[in-house]
Order: sequence, then C-alpha cells, then structure tokens
Amino acid sequence: MSETVVETNISESFVFDLAKYEQVSKAARLREVKLVSSSYHVKPQAFAVSEDDDKVKKKFMGKVVQFHLDADAGIAWGRLEWLAEVKISRQTVIKLVAEYLLVYSEVDGCDPEHTSYYFKKVGRFATYPYFRALFSHHIGETGIAMAPLPTLSERVD
Repeated sequence: MSETVVETNISESFVFDLAKYEQVSKAARLREVKLVSSSYHVKPQAFAVSEDDDKVKKKFMGKVVQFHLDADAGIAWGRLEWLAEVKISRQTVIKLVAEYLLVYSEVDGCDPEHTSYYFKKVGRFATYPYFRALFSHHIGETGIAMAPLPTLSERVD
C-alpha cells in the first residue's frame, strides 16, 4: 500500500461545511504534542522590566509552519511555531520562539481541507498551554517578576 501524503493548504475557494468539520472533530484523536525546538534570549535591560511601565509591551503569536495529511494511515501531523516578545519602547528585551510537533490520528475518510482547518484552529489550543508554561519557566529561571502570558482566546493574531 502506498502512502498518500497531502500537503493541504486551505484554498481561497474553501467553503466551511459544518458536517465535514464535525466529522473531523469527532474522529480526530490527539496523539502527540512534542517540543522540537526552542530559543530564549534575554537582554540585560530586561531585568529592569516593570509591567506598570507604559513602555513595556508583551506580544505573542502562533502559526502552523507545516501540515501533512497521510490519508491512508489517517494521520494528520505538523508543526506549530510560537513567539513571545517583551519590548521596552521598540527594543526587544525578551524573546522566546518554540516549535511543537502535533499529531492527530483517526482522520481517515475526513475531508483534507477541513482536516487542515481543524489542525490550524485546534492545534493552537493544543500547543499554547505548553508554550505558556515554557515562557513562565524561562521567566522564572531568569528571575524576572512578570505575569504569565494571557490565556488563549478565539482572537486571531
């Protein structure tokens, strides 16, 4: 049996179909969330960070950087990258970039575009708590008094 790997990107003509999305949602089983790389940098100015300072800005964002669907095996996997930055004025003083491998099984028979859509939407929620904890760990190890990153909401970043 040959492996059918689909590099699925959601096309511009994608039309959301609730029944197809529900099929993926009910079938998909989260199998793996693995940290595969991370990079943390702190500049000396970060030790003077006061969150009360109007010049201090935090931002974070996540994106899917790779998605594969093995239709024969019913496996959807890919990588999500997260970034968190703390800036004082316009200078980045703290930066964390982390990449996670995410694997879902039991998606055989599901529409490829809706599987990709599910992966991109739900994958953010599956990986973000790990990233948030990693950021808190690094901040704690650095000894900087800072609130954790906010919880993830439905917002688009």
